Amino acid sequence: MIFTLLISTVSAAGAVSAFAGTSDSKQLTDAIAAVKKVIDIPESMSEFSYYYDEDQDSSSLIHLNWADTDHTSNASATVTNNGMITSFYCYTPEFQPNGLAKTTEAQAQKVAGDYLQKLLPDSAGKFRPEDNTNNAYGGDFTFTYRMYINDIPCDFIYASIGINKSTGKLSTYNLNADLKDLSIKDYPSKDKAITKPEAKKVYLAELGPKLKYLSDYNYTKKALKVFAAYETDGLNRAIDANTGKIIKLYQDYEIYRYMDKAKKETMNAAAGTGEIKFTEEELKEIQRTQNLLDKNQADKIARDMISSIGSQKLQSSSLREDWGPNQEYMWNLNYEKDYVTLDAKTGTLVGFTHSTDNDSKNDIGLDKAKNIAEGYLDAVCSDKKSQVVWTNESAMDSKYGDYNFIYTRQVNGVDFDDNTIAVTVDKANGQVVSYSRNWYDKVTFPKLDGAMAKEKVFDVADGFGNFGLIYKKDLDGKIVLVYDFQKNGTYIIDAFKGIRLDNTGSVYKDSDDSKDYTDIAGNWAEKTIKELKLNGYYLEGDKFAPKAATTQLEFFKYLYSPEQSYYKDNEDFYKMLVDSKIITKSEINANACITRQEAAKYICRYLGVDKLAKESSVFKNMYSDKINNSYVGYASAAYALGIMKGDAKGRFNGSNTLTHAETAVVLYNTLNKR
Repeated sequence: MIFTLLISTVSAAGAVSAFAGTSDSKQLTDAIAAVKKVIDIPESMSEFSYYYDEDQDSSSLIHLNWADTDHTSNASATVTNNGMITSFYCYTPEFQPNGLAKTTEAQAQKVAGDYLQKLLPDSAGKFRPEDNTNNAYGGDFTFTYRMYINDIPCDFIYASIGINKSTGKLSTYNLNADLKDLSIKDYPSKDKAITKPEAKKVYLAELGPKLKYLSDYNYTKKALKVFAAYETDGLNRAIDANTGKIIKLYQDYEIYRYMDKAKKETMNAAAGTGEIKFTEEELKEIQRTQNLLDKNQADKIARDMISSIGSQKLQSSSLREDWGPNQEYMWNLNYEKDYVTLDAKTGTLVGFTHSTDNDSKNDIGLDKAKNIAEGYLDAVCSDKKSQVVWTNESAMDSKYGDYNFIYTRQVNGVDFDDNTIAVTVDKANGQVVSYSRNWYDKVTFPKLDGAMAKEKVFDVADGFGNFGLIYKKDLDGKIVLVYDFQKNGTYIIDAFKGIRLDNTGSVYKDSDDSKDYTDIAGNWAEKTIKELKLNGYYLEGDKFAPKAATTQLEFFKYLYSPEQSYYKDNEDFYKMLVDSKIITKSEINANACITRQEAAKYICRYLGVDKLAKESSVFKNMYSDKINNSYVGYASAAYALGIMKGDAKGRFNGSNTLTHAETAVVLYNTLNKR
């Protein structure tokens, strides 16, 4: 057996290396015992190592690691010096998914609950399972448990437990909590809390829901959609339940919410299509035909506009087409400490960042910084200044860094969140160190006539998010009792219909895998349909219609249920199928009913046996009826694999259409052959 001591040198979060001398042996022994008392570590994992972390603000941690000699199986655990297990992970080859789940969700939940009692023996009675866990996908059933105090959920204390679907064994455990918060003595009482109607009144007056314009851009179709909607407050604010006042909440920080929209869209577009690089000759031709600035002209404009560039060398440059709605060309200029983006036709400044090593603790103050930011708007985009309003005032706090001002475009008196101008001012010296502008030039905004009253919209959001009492932490990390939506998230509600929308402006869809079908009881394929749904394979809606004919699109969506969220529309989905060689372009017929022989062909392609299966001449027809020559190989392969055995008389019935129930059985058999 191998014992290794690894001394931690990580200090990013305040952790320091620690070696406790003679106390190490007992601490290590206690940590190993704490794990093995609760969790079985296979004897085959005979290699062992560990290391210590000591955090000045909390208890020290011991990280334990086990592995077999081939390193095909491993386990790890983190244990406090008080013997509390805060995380665990285990993997063995038997955990690898092989077909559909061998363990039911109910069985897995019982195992998880039993582990919770052992892992948190002093607190487990206060933890309750969350009702929004999605277990259809992946190799584990994952259950999240929230801690409750005084029947009120704690936003900042929860545990997650993963049970492997193939074995029913514990695979992961994580406790998300500051350990001192597990004590209940400092939790505010709810005895003097304002009522929910009173809290609703405060929310409507000061937080929202807010009517605004939102948008979605389809990079594939190059189509921009703008829609009007109400949105609940997403700026980490809530209502103090005892005072009725708005307070700021603890956060990783909102700066991520305000990440340069233009940069994100560029990244998204590049991910989807890849940035095109032009040769020198191509650049010259593009510049000539589009009447664009050349590199030297762009460089001069940048230097004239941004004083921090000074005599810096232009290290690299690129001309690219903006993949967003404007579809304009942009010059990207990379200097030693500055990065600049200009509109290649007009020379308009789109954005810049300046790298600085300023570590001064000086703070010029919010008012002075704001005057500098707005003066900069006058200098670089005066034509837009009257169309924007400062929208992140509630998020400003210089202790988290420089002053980052966000100005949002307003149209018809409401914000358009996807068009913003951002200016960052160095809090120490008042220098503008970054600027970005995301602005759609060609856009149509829908009228707002007939928009719902926000009181009604609040009630809709309450139905989804459960507005009520919840324990959270304020900006200083103090535990507070607040009124907020207990189910975290921002809710987007259609301004006219009062229905929930997703980020693209489409009707929000709850995961259909959590809904039971109302029309399959007693059907011959009921058990199979349910097991498929348990594993994330389903037809949308609460009715399965087992006797209905299956269309081509339904067949493929059923087969690829877990991946549906990756595709914006059916066209995008079919593109994937064509690229994956599951179907050819000439075979696409989304609304046509799929036949048994077609299903056999697509299944063979899905399983990767189509190269052999399409050679029909080498196969013997295993069915009692005649099969079209071009499908004999596919049908025989489906027979040999146990996917399609035929009817009671041994007939393949290749030209017959598949019903939904038959499709379920075919897909069930297919998925168990992967």
